[in-house]
Amino acid sequence: MIMAGYANRKFVAYPISEASPQTGRLLINWVADVYIGTDQPIPRDWNRQVDHATVLEHFEGWRFDWLDIPALIRGSEGSELVYEYPLVDRDPLPRWSFGPVTLLGDAAHPMYPIGSNGASQAIQDAAALAAALTENSDPVHALQAYEAERLERTSKLVLSNRKQGPEIVMQVVEDRAPDGFRNLCDVISRQELEEVSNRYKAVAGFDRDQLNSMRTS
Repeated sequence: MIMAGYANRKFVAYPISEASPQTGRLLINWVADVYIGTDQPIPRDWNRQVDHATVLEHFEGWRFDWLDIPALIRGSEGSELVYEYPLVDRDPLPRWSFGPVTLLGDAAHPMYPIGSNGASQAIQDAAALAAALTENSDPVHALQAYEAERLERTSKLVLSNRKQGPEIVMQVVEDRAPDGFRNLCDVISRQELEEVSNRYKAVAGFDRDQLNSMRTS
């Protein structure tokens, strides 16, 4: 996977298939993330098709010796494969559980797609919910215990993702070297990168020991 750019404009790409033995080519999923800035209401349409040109205008000059981003965008097989998605989240909720009913995953804590947390947090929710239901014979008490375990953690993550989460290092590098650089270590140290990553792992619950301690039945 590659990520290039900074907070208000970034490009992500990664392969999603093996290379074809006939052509040597493979399927690439790419994401062009651009902050537009508008006073208009945020659209809620999650499947709006757009033309390649809509994306290209923001990345036309993004050519590196190891990746030609405009060529990658143009190489997509048909404009019907390019979709526009608004990035939206919600303020953390004060509670999820109401009697025998609770929320989980995106219904409980919709967040910006930073750090691959859409599915990851739902999985952690499910593990915590399973443990709470196992340990509490009263389902209402179980849902309260589940909420107590997960609500504050995910609320912190929602707010962290609003500030770019671990991807903040991309903006740090942009701020320090707006004209580019030859060696990343001249701009930001490996130690600083690891510190940002480890802090986010702790907030997101990606710490190895923490994950291994999660109990499910």
